[in-house]
Amino acid sequence: MKLDGLFIEEIVMKYFKLIDGGTYHIDEFEEKTNKNIPYYQNSKRYALCPTCGSSIQLIGGENNNTQSRTGKYYAAHTRNPIEGLFYDIERRNKCPNYEGNQNNWQGIYQRGEGLPENEELSIFINENQSDIAKKVGDLIGFNGLKSDGTPTAIFDKMLESFIRNGGLCILPEQFVPDYIPRMIIERAEPVSCWGATPYEEIRNRIQQNPNLQESIEGVQFKPNIRTELVCVLNNVENPTQIIIRLLFGQDELDLKTVNARVQ
Repeated sequence: MKLDGLFIEEIVMKYFKLIDGGTYHIDEFEEKTNKNIPYYQNSKRYALCPTCGSSIQLIGGENNNTQSRTGKYYAAHTRNPIEGLFYDIERRNKCPNYEGNQNNWQGIYQRGEGLPENEELSIFINENQSDIAKKVGDLIGFNGLKSDGTPTAIFDKMLESFIRNGGLCILPEQFVPDYIPRMIIERAEPVSCWGATPYEEIRNRIQQNPNLQESIEGVQFKPNIRTELVCVLNNVENPTQIIIRLLFGQDELDLKTVNARVQ
């Protein structure tokens, strides 16, 4: 897609960073920037990529004269410098958020040894926990939020396991806000899902299994055998899917698969 001399790749990036380092959802752009320069120029919205720090442009949305042909509202790297914003073509080209980067996004799932906790990731999770819990629930097929908007027990267990297993210890270039829900479920150990509320398709899948068909009470999953939920990559080196799986006794049941890449 070519817009006003800037070639922009269409990729689903939903977060932006400000010069002072704050990372926010694109829906908060006007509130956080007050349309000040350099973020708002010639009725176009600009910011920084939360991962590589190079300039991005927000595409679509109301009152924005740069529109998406698909109707989506998203952010994407600029191919040329924007006045007042940092621009680094080498960092951009290595960024997992950059569409022209082949499968570099798969490096998000790689684990390193001896890394310190990434403070930016920790802050982001704390400030966006309800939103992340909702997205985790959508990925695993169990409610991530209670009716009062607070995280459910299954999310709390996954987040605790994620942190305990060094999930916060990532390289700066692995801080990709859109992927954090996937990182949480993939790095968490098997967690108990007793009492969790499955989505309809997951409930139906559970009830089709002879060993679990009597495990739904009301809307909750209450098996009479120890049952845990685990999320695993289909390929450690070159992942394309995350498998959502139940473990019970000596058996297992694949509930669903989700794309390892944010679409």
